[in-house]
Amino acid sequence: QLSKEPIANISMAGDCYMTFRNERMGPGKKEEKRVLLKRRTLQVLTGRARYDYSHGIQNCNLLSERRISVTMRESPLTKNKKLK
Repeated sequence: QLSKEPIANISMAGDCYMTFRNERMGPGKKEEKRVLLKRRTLQVLTGRARYDYSHGIQNCNLLSERRISVTMRESPLTKNKKLK
């Protein structure tokens, strides 16, 4: 895994559709969902949404000329340190 749970994404400008595909279904089975992400949306991926589904935004699903987003995730290399 490239990062720990959760992943947080803030869409700052530009609406779009994010596509989720279930990666854990058997051969020949397909589950796909599209979710509208409006500008100023906070999206937090945990649990099944985080681990069972791949997610991405295709160019054809960009609903404006410009999209700006900030994604935050914790590296698995981060050591557990308590703040004092």
